[in-house]
Amino acid sequence: MDTNDSASDSRTPSPASLLVRSVILSPIGGEGLVAQTVRRLGDAIGLGIFDVGARLPSESELADQLGISAMTLREALAVMREAGYVETRRGRQGGTYVKQLALTVPEREAQKRIATITDEYITDLTDYRVAIGGESAALAAERATPEDLDGMRELIERMDAAEAFEEFRKCDATFHVTIASCTRSQRLARAETELQAELSPLMGAFRVGPQARRTSNDQHRKIFAAIEAGDGERARRLMAEHMTSSAEAILGFTRAAASAGS
Repeated sequence: MDTNDSASDSRTPSPASLLVRSVILSPIGGEGLVAQTVRRLGDAIGLGIFDVGARLPSESELADQLGISAMTLREALAVMREAGYVETRRGRQGGTYVKQLALTVPEREAQKRIATITDEYITDLTDYRVAIGGESAALAAERATPEDLDGMRELIERMDAAEAFEEFRKCDATFHVTIASCTRSQRLARAETELQAELSPLMGAFRVGPQARRTSNDQHRKIFAAIEAGDGERARRLMAEHMTSSAEAILGFTRAAASAGS
């Protein structure tokens, strides 16, 4: 018997722990389902619902509990796997297991930065990002020139082609600053530039793999389409959803790291 199998754990869960588990794994909805799922899984790991070495419920069971499709769950698990928090094992005891992070020296320094991140900081940062980025996207839909649109389109293509996170992140930051620059407001462009400078070391603290980058760039593509169509309200809404989705993923990573990196 695999003593790390959460399904075969001999400990009887307390009523309180069962309640916490039911809340964490309750159905989710709305936009950004992959990021919301990453956060829920991160919460579950960080709170000890799934200990290091434990096997997660089957994909079908998890998807059913969270009220999401199997594809959405697989995308979220891929993000968690690329970030180093879970691993997939094959064979008779196969499944997805919570992994103890094996960190390099630079990664250990990154973990120290992650430990300083609070929910309040992420919430405050996201509120500011939504205020600046959302209004910038709405104004860009009114004011972007064909040359501006060409520049954004090229950045999206470069993010699609980026093999390393560092290259993706440079284009990502430039994409957001470009949108703010399209407003022709120096204050908005300056504020977005400062935000991206603050975000870069934060994002660099995580293992942001290809799946997470694809999800993010799909959101960029939708924002760009709204700007190109001149739909300011839709551009604002999509930008707010994109930033909220990023915050959800970061919170999931920080909570998983607190447990899996210990």
